[in-house]
Amino acid sequence: MTTDAVSLRNVHLTLPSRAGNVDILRGVDLTVRPGEALGIVGPSGSGKTTLLMVIAGLEQASRGEVTVAGQSLTGKGEDELAAFRRDNVGIIFQSFHLIPTMTALENVAVPLEFRGASDALEIAADRLKRVGLGHRLDHYPGQLSGGEQQRVAIARALASGAKIIIADEPTGNLDHVTGEQIIKLLFDVKEQNGTSLILVTHDRALAQRCDRMAEVLDGKIVSGAHPGASS
Repeated sequence: MTTDAVSLRNVHLTLPSRAGNVDILRGVDLTVRPGEALGIVGPSGSGKTTLLMVIAGLEQASRGEVTVAGQSLTGKGEDELAAFRRDNVGIIFQSFHLIPTMTALENVAVPLEFRGASDALEIAADRLKRVGLGHRLDHYPGQLSGGEQQRVAIARALASGAKIIIADEPTGNLDHVTGEQIIKLLFDVKEQNGTSLILVTHDRALAQRCDRMAEVLDGKIVSGAHPGASS
């Protein structure tokens, strides 16, 4: 039986605040299959981004079981979680998160260098060529358009060979035409590499282009939690 790419069982996340503890996720169940594209929708403040953070190991669930790429994240320390992300998950943010003093090539090579890859620059160059930026290797983020910066971020997410790509509103800072190009690129990558794609978006029409759509409301997934579920 094929291992699910993502499996969350009764996941809760409670965070402290000045007014007391706040329940962000409240009993989330979610399954994502290998190679599946899942679109996640829901109103602002519903817990969508926090859900991605838990899947990526950037936030630890308060209780429940989180299994990603066949690994249980429960009880892992920060170093273990960093190694897990490095080897298994590519993360794409709305705001790109590129290092401004590094070239596109250097930005993509960084996670590979953390892994000790001796051919980090060669792999980074290949990934940038795959996203159409072979002619921009030596340009700094400030010399690139928003769409080009997002392509660098996608190339960086692909650099480690991650089988799970997490994208949080990846077109939110882009114009419509450029955003469409980025979405097409993400879906092409999914098809070519057999990658699982988890896409948070405010755009229900975009989410419906995925294999499945899940809706988050008040810290719970209210539809589409599992393959075959109604969305």
